Amino acid sequence: MKAPVGRPREFDPEDFLNIALECFWQQGYQATSMSDLMKASGLASASIYKLYPDKRAIYLAALQQYMNEGVSRGEQRETVLSPENALRETLEFVAQLTASPDGEKGCFTISAASELLPGDEEVKEKVVFKFNKIIDQLEKILVAGQTQKIFRQDEKARVMAISIFMMIEGMRVYGKIQPNIEDLRSSNHFIVRSVLLNASDDNGNFSKQVSS
Repeated sequence: MKAPVGRPREFDPEDFLNIALECFWQQGYQATSMSDLMKASGLASASIYKLYPDKRAIYLAALQQYMNEGVSRGEQRETVLSPENALRETLEFVAQLTASPDGEKGCFTISAASELLPGDEEVKEKVVFKFNKIIDQLEKILVAGQTQKIFRQDEKARVMAISIFMMIEGMRVYGKIQPNIEDLRSSNHFIVRSVLLNASDDNGNFSKQVSS
């Protein structure tokens, strides 16, 4: 009796996209070939081409998935936490990510911008959207805190949001040299104290920010 024909390997599009993301993240867009993606995923080219016409389409899909996950995390924090806790949790998440073994990879969005900008308008559009989304989420947290008289009111929430955003993205670049997490937390503590309406120093003394 003939042996039963083996079932073809199940193809999970999400798993493949995660594998592709890791390849692009580690090697960059230009250095990653379709052969690399086939080898890493164990899939034949025919299976991959059923979903994506070429390497660029895979890269854009992986970049979008990475961005969507980051946006979703931010939306969850701003929805379920108080403004101060939402800001603290955001900064702590970035600190833990930066100091982790994976932190040396940096941010995939920054990697895309560094490699392909200027010059790639499609990637630029995605990067602009992601960066503005982070700033918008931070601004929403800060506005809520100002409304509740938790955060200082002598600075525009947008200005503070952009400043915090630049610090966060800089932290992800800093992760490439594996910084000490306590240094990152000290910096985060400084950022939180700088926006709180009533902030204590390291000795527990409180100072009241001037409100407009």
